[in-house]
Amino acid sequence: MTSAAPGTREGADPGAPAPGLRRAVLPLGLAAGGLALAVGVQLVFDPFRQHIPLCLVNALTGIECPGCGMIRSVHALLAGDLLLAMRSNLLLVAALPVLAVLGVRWTVLRVRGLNTALPVSRGAVIVLLGVVLVFTVLRNLPAFSFLAPISYVGG
Repeated sequence: MTSAAPGTREGADPGAPAPGLRRAVLPLGLAAGGLALAVGVQLVFDPFRQHIPLCLVNALTGIECPGCGMIRSVHALLAGDLLLAMRSNLLLVAALPVLAVLGVRWTVLRVRGLNTALPVSRGAVIVLLGVVLVFTVLRNLPAFSFLAPISYVGG
């Protein structure tokens, strides 16, 4: 029976990083950067009063892609209007809690010095792409117009 080398954890991968709170800097920095970017956009313009054509797909085809309405949705969330955020882009509002849970999980694993590789199965990728595709198709059908982002001012 072998014992762990001095200064290493029992059963730990010798190439794994040491645990510690300093390993939370990257995930927390990414979250802070994303929030700062969202607040910055919030302060610079109001997407409900200004039309800024950001989507090439929508500009060329008139099709509402899965990303259409995301800036308006984030703007509404930061203003505290959940219903308007959902009306602007339901997929984003539904994805944010999932991303938050995954972010917290990633941070905890990093702090504990454990493997943080994201084991994404082929099935999960197919399901995710399927959800995005179905959302895109539905939001462009008249019967599901409630999924399309609200219209621009003057648009």
